[in-house]
Amino acid sequence: MPPLISVIMSTYNRENIVGSAIESILAQSFSDFEFIIINDNSTDNTLEKLKSYNDKRIVILNNKKNNGCTFNYHKAHNIAKGEYIAHIDDDDISFPKRLEKQYLYMEQYKDIALSGTFIETFGENMRPSWVFYTSPLMLDFIMNLYNPVCHSSVIYRKSFFDKYQINYDITKKCAQDYDLYKQILFKGGKIANIDEVLVQYRMHKNRLTDIKETQDIQIYNADKTRKELISRFFSDTQTEELLKLTYDFPFNNYKTEDVEKALNLFIQNEKSRKKYKEDLIEEVINNLEEGRFKF
Repeated sequence: MPPLISVIMSTYNRENIVGSAIESILAQSFSDFEFIIINDNSTDNTLEKLKSYNDKRIVILNNKKNNGCTFNYHKAHNIAKGEYIAHIDDDDISFPKRLEKQYLYMEQYKDIALSGTFIETFGENMRPSWVFYTSPLMLDFIMNLYNPVCHSSVIYRKSFFDKYQINYDITKKCAQDYDLYKQILFKGGKIANIDEVLVQYRMHKNRLTDIKETQDIQIYNADKTRKELISRFFSDTQTEELLKLTYDFPFNNYKTEDVEKALNLFIQNEKSRKKYKEDLIEEVINNLEEGRFKF
């Protein structure tokens, strides 16, 4: 019998911290899973660390060259045998009941294609969690502004991905998760967050999103995804205006008045009104004025 869940992870030069991520998965209350770990040609002792675990659920793949995490996620997705696929970054920690609670959630809500969870941040360069919206419609809307789902917390329904031929885009070195969520929305899928902290998200200077060399790529890819999402409702000129108004939102020094102007454009737009209720957008405006988007 194939496992119910395939957990996938890509790792590179994480000999000192990858063990915490692995052990958090092996200690899950839900045990019916395989754990696919791709070592991306590490130059330290990461591979030796992986091999030190004697657990038949672990499947280790060792790349002969460094392919990048997106390529590895794509590969792991293709070989995964589970009904659901869960992801964890090699520097994060899953709480013991994470898989159990996500499995039960996905079984209860069959219309959800992918779900994440609330997170707790820890480590260096601390910032608060940016994950606090839960409902599919709200997440669909917020995706026009930024990525409101923590990749290290997600689980998704493989049958939905197979049906619509969705997978990680190997051309996206960074912000590949944001692009993945976009693909789901474009196929009519729903995304949700469970309102419980089930993952610890490690902040440190060597995290891919915080390394200077990859930050520009991250921003470029994220803006490209936002542009594709926003253009569902606006003309090219309006889309460019919205991108400028929300460029640094919510992680950098954005201007509250610019973001509020962008949100009001959504309210005024006839096409977006057909999809999003006005009170939903007004809730985001209220959150903005309350200072909730301070990361």
